[in-house]
Order: sequence, then C-alpha cells, then structure tokens
Amino acid sequence: MIYLKTGVGIELRGDDILLAAVQSNFSKGAFTHFLRITDYPLFTRSDLRGVMDRFFRDNGLGRDSVVLGISRRDCVIRYLDLPLEVRDNLKEVVRYQVQAFEPTEEDGFYYDYALVEGGPGQKRLTVMLAMTGKSFLDRQLTLLRELGIHPVIVAYGSAGLANMCLSGRKETGDRVVFLADAGKAGMEFFALRAGQLVYTREVSKSEAQGWGELFHVEANEAAARLRLGAESVVERIVVTGESSREVYEEVRERIPECELLEKSFPLTVSGKNRQVTGEAAAVCGLAFTAIAARPAVKLNLLPPGLKRRPGRLGIAVAAALGVIILLLMLGLGLIEPVKNRRKLALLEVETQKLEGPVRKVRGLEAEGEKLEAQRKLMVELLEDDDRNLDVLKYLTESFPEDTFLSNYTYNNGVITITGESGSFSELSTRLEQSPLLRDVVQRGTISRNAATGRERFQFDARLK
Repeated sequence: MIYLKTGVGIELRGDDILLAAVQSNFSKGAFTHFLRITDYPLFTRSDLRGVMDRFFRDNGLGRDSVVLGISRRDCVIRYLDLPLEVRDNLKEVVRYQVQAFEPTEEDGFYYDYALVEGGPGQKRLTVMLAMTGKSFLDRQLTLLRELGIHPVIVAYGSAGLANMCLSGRKETGDRVVFLADAGKAGMEFFALRAGQLVYTREVSKSEAQGWGELFHVEANEAAARLRLGAESVVERIVVTGESSREVYEEVRERIPECELLEKSFPLTVSGKNRQVTGEAAAVCGLAFTAIAARPAVKLNLLPPGLKRRPGRLGIAVAAALGVIILLLMLGLGLIEPVKNRRKLALLEVETQKLEGPVRKVRGLEAEGEKLEAQRKLMVELLEDDDRNLDVLKYLTESFPEDTFLSNYTYNNGVITITGESGSFSELSTRLEQSPLLRDVVQRGTISRNAATGRERFQFDARLK
C-alpha cells in the first residue's frame, strides 16, 4: 500500500521509548507500525540510534513529520478565565501569566495556548495554556537530535488522544466524553466537550485504592469542575492505556456503559498491532496529530526557534513532489499494491535528491516567519495603549516573590484580582501605593491555604 501522508509519534515513557506510525491516503488513518524500546538508558547512543534507524528504514518511514509527546506530569495545564477586552492583546496577556507561573528566572517555560470557544453569548474568554520546563524539554530534544530525530510538534499525550478521538465528529449540544489514559501507577483523566479538550488532570493511584474507586472520584471531580447540568449529556466513558483492561473491568461494575477505546479504535489497525492498541493509543494520537488537516487541539510546545510551518512555496513544492510521484506510479503500474521493491527503492532515491532543496526552502521560510513575528510583536508593543496590560505588567513586577496571581478581571472600570501571598501586609501596601490604581479595597475575609501556607486574597481597585 502506498500512503500519501505519514506521521510518527514518539514518547519517552519512563525508561522506555515508544514509537508508532499512522499513515493515510484518501481514507481514514491506519495504525501501521509500532516499536517499544525497553530500558533505553542501558543502550549506547550508537546502538540506540541503530535501532531507531532500522525502524524508519525497514518500514519505509520518513522523519519529517515526527511528533514528540510528553507526559501530563511534565506539563502544566491552566485554563485562564479572562475578560473579553483582552482579546486583541491576548498574546501579551498570556505572556504575563506565564511569567507569573515561572518558578525561577533561570528555568522558565516553553508554552503555547489556544482559545476554548464558547457559545454565541460568550461573555468571557477561556484560554487553555500549556507549559513545560525549558531544561526538561531541552534534554529530551537533545537526546532525539543525537538519534537523528527532529520533531515538528511537541504535545502532551491527551492532546493527541483528543485529536484522534474527535476526528471526523460533528459535536452538537452540550455533549461530553470522559476519557481515562491509565498507566501503571495512575491515570490522566480528561474531558472532551463540544469538540474541544476542556478538562485534564493526572492523578496517582495509592496501593489501598482500586482503579474503579479512583475513576469514580475523578469523574465526579470533572463533572463538578465543568458544572454539568441537567441538559448536559455524558455521551461516552472511555478507558485506554497500559492498564486499560484492568481499569475497564473495575469501572464497568459501577458504570456498565464504560467502553474500551481498543474496541472502537478510531484508526484502522492491522492484525499485528491489535494487541498493543492500549499501550500505543497515546503515541498513535501523537502520530495522527502530525497528519491531521484540522486537529481539534492545536498546541505546540516546541521552542519558538525550532517551529516551522509550510508556507505557500513549501506547499507548492510538496504538491509538485506528489504529482511527480503519482506520475511515476502511473508510469510504472504502481496504482495497485506495489510488489516490486527495486522500483520503490529507485523512487525513494529520486525523492531524497529533492529533500536538500526543500529543506533549504523551509529553513528560509522559518527564518522569514520568525522575523515577521518579531516585527508584529514590536508593532503591538509600540501601538497598544491598553491600560490593563500596564496594570498586569506592574503587578507582575511589583508583587512580593511569594505572591501569585490566580485571576484578573476588568468589568465596568473595576479591576478584581485574586491569588495567594505569603506577605499579605507588604502586598496590600504596594497595591495602595500603586501609581496606576486607586480606591484599593480588600474583599472578603483572609484565609490561609493549608497546603501552601499562603493567605488567599481578593482586592478591588479602579484605574487612576
């Protein structure tokens, strides 16, 4: 079978490396190849690269559409509730929020964000913000470069699963899907609503706790967070992952409608891969993200300098290559399943000759896009006169080091900020002495967060 599109997902899961290939032509995608390398730290770099090279070479896979997946525990997810007034300056507002979350100046975050679309009467903005530590991701990317792999997207597991599960679905009404990706010692529980990823949380399983109990607790937590009402419909409850069968057996005792993703897998699966669909589901989702025309979750945590998108010239080159390949296939009688490996090898050689020029064009496009992004950022910074940005910048720079902002709203001239602080008196003084704020008033009572030791606060103020 000749495939027009190929995506490869790769995940470093503990001491194992998992790779999966998803390929497609004019039909839905097919899960075609899978490899699990156990105890990879015991390999020398040259031996490990040899194993990788054989996987790509023996299966005829390219390396230009590889998606790296990181686990939920290595990714910070926040859903930001923002006023509609900041929509035109959303990039800067998100950047200020990320700075507030960063643990130290030395180790910041790589991040990306996406709007969670609401209904026609939406009065607030909901933004899904994903962040991962720079030092952590740099280590993973360095290892992959040593193995000859350069990912085009970095995502976390549930984003890929969401893209795969939502592919081709037309969501209507308030329909919700609960999905649990169960590992060996815990699970990531997430919710899909109206075609979007609206909730995600990773939890560990204690020795005294059963899978069914853990699932039930997380399902109730998700329902409470999403404020599911009488009109809401939980359409499906799905389990996948390495421990999926064990979880499924316990969960269906309480929820008979629960189903295994493996039994209704969104991709075509060949016989040899059917027995690994549970452990490979998240990696398949990553590979699917690489070839999806319109993925539901468009997040890419790759460092900005490494991101590249095909521009018009790149698309034209790819289309020309596709036409050339189709003409060669027609000339050689390869529309039917190809059996002559020698002809395929010649075709691959000709294609590889074009990779150098195409790579050069893409490099120039990436550099041009980087310069354009810098230009737009400078224009926004010079032209923007939004006082909310000034306030956010002032708060970020003037807050005591042990103070964190969790919410910022602006409504009819009134600014409301909430958060936690270990230096409440100093915070109150700085707000009252702010050159940008007036009529600073504390709302509610002060309570202490037992987990962090900090005091919760809420202040109202007006712009001067």
